[in-house]
Amino acid sequence: MRRSARGGQPGFRRVIALAALLAAGGLGAPAPSAAQRSTIPDTIDITRAIRIALSESPVLRMSRAQADRAGADRLAAWGAFLPTADVIAGLDRSSFSRTTFVGEEGLSETLPGPLTSSSQRASQRLSLNWTLLDGGRRFSEVSRSAASLRAAQRHYDDRQREVVLTVRREFLEALRRQELLELTRAQIADRELELEIASRRYEIAAVERTDLLGAEGNLLNARIALAAGENQLRAGLRQLVVSMGLPPETGDGLVLTGDEGMPEGAPDIDFIVQTAVTSDPELAALAAERSAAAASLWSARTRYLPRITVSLGWGRGENFGPEDSFWQFDPGDTSHGFGITASWSLFDGFQREQQNAQASAARRQAEEDLRRRRLEIERDVRRYGDDITRLDQTLDLLERVYAISRERLEMQQERYRLGTVSFTELQQAVDAVQRAETELIQQQFDYRIAWSSLAEYIEAGPGSP
Repeated sequence: MRRSARGGQPGFRRVIALAALLAAGGLGAPAPSAAQRSTIPDTIDITRAIRIALSESPVLRMSRAQADRAGADRLAAWGAFLPTADVIAGLDRSSFSRTTFVGEEGLSETLPGPLTSSSQRASQRLSLNWTLLDGGRRFSEVSRSAASLRAAQRHYDDRQREVVLTVRREFLEALRRQELLELTRAQIADRELELEIASRRYEIAAVERTDLLGAEGNLLNARIALAAGENQLRAGLRQLVVSMGLPPETGDGLVLTGDEGMPEGAPDIDFIVQTAVTSDPELAALAAERSAAAASLWSARTRYLPRITVSLGWGRGENFGPEDSFWQFDPGDTSHGFGITASWSLFDGFQREQQNAQASAARRQAEEDLRRRRLEIERDVRRYGDDITRLDQTLDLLERVYAISRERLEMQQERYRLGTVSFTELQQAVDAVQRAETELIQQQFDYRIAWSSLAEYIEAGPGSP
């Protein structure tokens, strides 16, 4: 375990174990209660943050809705094999009035009085239509819809992975700001002590007024840095809770906590690359989209084949006189019919050719998207591996730099009390310690974020086979 930047304890009070981060992304994580959906505790760790994000993230809810639509699309594709049924019932009444007629000479003449008449009709019909052959389009649609459903499910898994990765990264960024803010507060305490020492020594004429003014200026600058750090932390916490799917004001006053420890060891990059290309949910989604594109291409090609439809119909109806009741539900005349229709489009203005070209282009694009993702996975994994190796070596050096600068500062502070060094020399030692400690904190968090990014590829995403 890496030593702390201060006092021999871990440089951060909290570190998130890699296995816990991955486990937090599982589908079995309990959903927060209704009260938790509107607020979160004042203190939160990364596991709780991820659980809330998996329940409340708008990105996941939209992805879940897309998967539901894909499921309905698949159901409709299977339903195309079943006949369609329609029931029609009607009651009609018509009447007319005539005052003119065409005479024998072809001229319009007027009747002595208006001629009126009316009629009524009741009809009922049940019809069934069943497509026996549509060139194999239904089979290709079933394949396409099934592949689209798999793609939507894998996209949902990928969105879960992205939400977990985003929350982890923003949690660590906010935790970095929180640690730097604590460092700034500690520096303010140190500056206040320096001002007190400079004031006492100035009172006994042991130092010049310039030392007193310098100490006061350093304290004011530290307080300015504190205000800026508080604002940055507030912005980081609001960004974190928004990524979790909560209102921005929920992050005000939030305190982040975690487990102690630091990721250690060198990652096996070749093994991680091999694992990622077989378990990456985005890769699985793109493979399913390629299958869907291939099925769509076959569906477009079936438009060149004939179509055969069978229809059955049963009906009954009757005409009634104007004096009969309008509400007739048992007409006496019956009819039934059976028909087979075959159609074959010989030419449709090159629409089939257009659809085939578009489907072929979509399949080629899906194949290239899949190849692009494989290349990106290997690139990202190797880059994170290189970052981890470099940061691991750098942290060892930074810890040594901090230890040296801290020891030198303690020596300069003692000499300043004895009056053997100037205030300027003391401040140079103080600045060296602050730079070393700040840089160590920054690099430690860069190290954790690199491990967090690499964790995306170490295990299969939620829902992966």
